[in-house]
Amino acid sequence: MSVYSISDLEKLSGIKAHTIRMWEQRYEILKPLRSEGNVRYYDDDQVRQFIQIALLVRSGYKISKISKLDHTAIYKMVEDLSATITDDIKTKHLVDRLISSAIDFNEHSFQRIFQESIDHYGIITTYEKVIYPMLVKIGLLWGKTELIPAQEHFISNLIKQKLYHSIDTLPPASNGSKTWLLFLPEEEDHELGLLLSSYILRANNYRVIYLGQRVPYYNLKTVVEKIKPDYMQYFIVRYQSTEIIQEFMSSMNNDFPEIIKCISMSEKLSQSLQLPMDHRYIKDIDHLLELIQSDKA
Repeated sequence: MSVYSISDLEKLSGIKAHTIRMWEQRYEILKPLRSEGNVRYYDDDQVRQFIQIALLVRSGYKISKISKLDHTAIYKMVEDLSATITDDIKTKHLVDRLISSAIDFNEHSFQRIFQESIDHYGIITTYEKVIYPMLVKIGLLWGKTELIPAQEHFISNLIKQKLYHSIDTLPPASNGSKTWLLFLPEEEDHELGLLLSSYILRANNYRVIYLGQRVPYYNLKTVVEKIKPDYMQYFIVRYQSTEIIQEFMSSMNNDFPEIIKCISMSEKLSQSLQLPMDHRYIKDIDHLLELIQSDKA
C-alpha cells in the first residue's frame, strides 16, 4: 500500500491542504488513516477518490452535494463529464483521470483515456495539453514524483510505449531539414522529456538524432563531428551541484561553439545558473514550440 501525506494530496489534486482539512471536518469527505506514531496519511483508494472529487468541484459541483454520494456515483459523474465540459476543463479532467489510472495500476483505463484524448484533440495536442501537464503535475518530468517507484515505472513505461509508437508513425524529415541532436548526460536517465521533444521535433519536420540516456561526453564529441547538428538538446533532472552543471555547459560552449544548445531543467535550478550565450533554456513545451516557430519564420 502507498502512503501519501496531505501535502502529496494537495499536489496531486490541486486542492489546498487547509481546504482538504475543512472538508474532512465539515463533510467527512475523507477519513485520514493514522500511523503508529499518530501521523496522518492517506492510501491509494483515498487519493484516487479525492482526485475525482476535485474534478467535480472544478467542474462546478458543490462539495456539499458530492459528499453525499457513494464511490460508484462519484465515478459515474466523472466519466459522464467528458461529453459536457469545456476544452479548458477537459484537459485537466483527462490529466486527473490518467493520474488516477496510474495510482490504480489500471492499464486498460489509461489506454482508454489516452485514446479519448486523441479522438478529441489529435495526437500532437494530446502530448502538449494532456501528457506533458500530467508529467509536470506528478513530478515525473523533473524526478520529484509523489508516486511510489512502482507507480512511477508503470506510468513511465506506458507513456514511453506511446511515444515510441507515435515517433515510428511519423514520416522521415525532408531533405535539407535542420538536425537536432538529443541526448542525456552521463548521470541522467530520466528520458520522458527527451522523448517528448523528439516526437515534437520530428512532427515539425526536423531530422532528429536521438542518443538517449547516459551519453559519455567523449562519444558526444564524436557524434557532433560526424553529423554536424544545428541544435542540441539535453535535460538535467538528477540533482547535481550548480558548479558541475555550470562546468558542463562551459565545456559544451567551448567544444561546440557553432551549435545552438538547448537545456531543459526545473525552473528553480535554472535560476541558480548562468547560461552561456549560445544556450537556450527550454522551460516547457510552449518554449520549444516558440523556438520552432521562430526558426521556421
